[in-house]
Amino acid sequence: MKKEFFTLLTLTLLASCGGITKEEFEKRTSTLENRIAQLEERQRILEERNIKTEARLDNLSESIASLRLDVERLKVSRASQTPQTSTRLPEPKTESPTIQMEAQAPQPPTPQTTEEFQKEYEEALNLYNLRQLNQAKDKFIEFIKKHPKTPLTDNAYLWLGVTYRDLGELNKAEAVWLTLVERCQKNQMVDCNKAPSALLQLARLYEQRGDSQKAKEFYEAILRDYPLSEEASIAKTKLGR
Repeated sequence: MKKEFFTLLTLTLLASCGGITKEEFEKRTSTLENRIAQLEERQRILEERNIKTEARLDNLSESIASLRLDVERLKVSRASQTPQTSTRLPEPKTESPTIQMEAQAPQPPTPQTTEEFQKEYEEALNLYNLRQLNQAKDKFIEFIKKHPKTPLTDNAYLWLGVTYRDLGELNKAEAVWLTLVERCQKNQMVDCNKAPSALLQLARLYEQRGDSQKAKEFYEAILRDYPLSEEASIAKTKLGR
């Protein structure tokens, strides 16, 4: 393509310049070649800058997600150091008859139950922080089976998926995050504040697999279902909105 363009340009010059000398012709063609080379170099630099900008956005998204997980660790750590129940766990967003019955249960057993599942969740998260991933995985699975409806169950699903991801078991990580999202859609969870984080993890997982269309679907799901979440701002950036 470049050679054809240059040949056409040369013929045009010859036609327009008439009796131009060989030296003058070579000088002009050399100038044009240099100009073309400069433009091509500029194009290459612009393309590299675009790639670097996209890489920075990806790194920024990853950093935000990582910071959110760090905040979660700090919240759990602080809650474990607070005497008794002065810092309460988040209240359910929607209450089913079963949850209402639990709320009407006698008061003494309730703090004990809360302390029990919170302690078990903290144990699982601490194992992850210590990078004891297999033990953390087993602990999160045990927590979900034993406590399927608590304000921390969605957290356990999210972190179980993260643990599988860090273990390199991406298919299992995907299955866990999808399960969390589906259970939230069916109102089977007490709290779903980690659902947008699960959708973000799924989007990034598909990006790593090179499936941009599937990743786009999860980013759009974040904007549609959780437009006020922090993950929504990341999704907007990724979708160019």
